[in-house]
Amino acid sequence: MPTAAAAAVAERAGTLADAACELYDVTGTPGTWSADAVEDAVEAMETTALALLRAHPATAAAMDTVARTLALLRQDLGLPAADHGTDEHQDQAVTPTTPIRRSRTARRGLGPGFQGVRIPPGRTATGR
Repeated sequence: MPTAAAAAVAERAGTLADAACELYDVTGTPGTWSADAVEDAVEAMETTALALLRAHPATAAAMDTVARTLALLRQDLGLPAADHGTDEHQDQAVTPTTPIRRSRTARRGLGPGFQGVRIPPGRTATGR
């Protein structure tokens, strides 16, 4: 990743971090939340996850997990499903990248650089 962010990205990410800290500070008890405030906070997290997808290709798997977890949270709290497909600021839908999933039984190989077993001339693979 680059060591320096675009000025607008760095500024907004800093503002987001400050706002998250301030939100944490004022939510000392569960009674401080309203349904609308919870929905706004979840939506902010979903939107931040979508933005992080653009940071680096390696973020796709983690952000997919975040998106699934937030969808479950919406369901558990009785919030409406997220609609991040389009909004008034976008011309097309945002489609998160889908990470490659491997089955648990998939072969993982013998490591980088493995070139097989060398059999001396005159010998067969069975050793006879």
